[in-house]
Amino acid sequence: MRSRYSAFCLDNIEYLIATLHPDKRKTDDRQTLGQNIRQTQWLGLKVIDHKVFRQSATVEFVAFFQDPTVEQKINQLHERSTFIKEDERWFYVSGAFLPPIKLTRNELCFCGSGQKYKKCHGV
Repeated sequence: MRSRYSAFCLDNIEYLIATLHPDKRKTDDRQTLGQNIRQTQWLGLKVIDHKVFRQSATVEFVAFFQDPTVEQKINQLHERSTFIKEDERWFYVSGAFLPPIKLTRNELCFCGSGQKYKKCHGV
């Protein structure tokens, strides 16, 4: 999951497609991903839970982002993703959207600044 998040941050569309399960790929993936990446400024990733089995895994995470064309509002993508392992490679299969999480004022900020949320993005 972290590598796919990094690929979104770095505009690495080829990696995102390569790690998407072949059965889930569509002919317009490059265009759709490119549009999504251009419209999104990724701010941080928080992995909440993960379960790894022999040939499958689930990861619950929150990715924090903002759309640079909209106000400074910070949004969340809270998802439980499913991955499967085939030929020693992990592939993203699907994701279920979950409601946004509530951040507490005194926890470390999601952006990695080392500051408390209330002093950083919690303003």
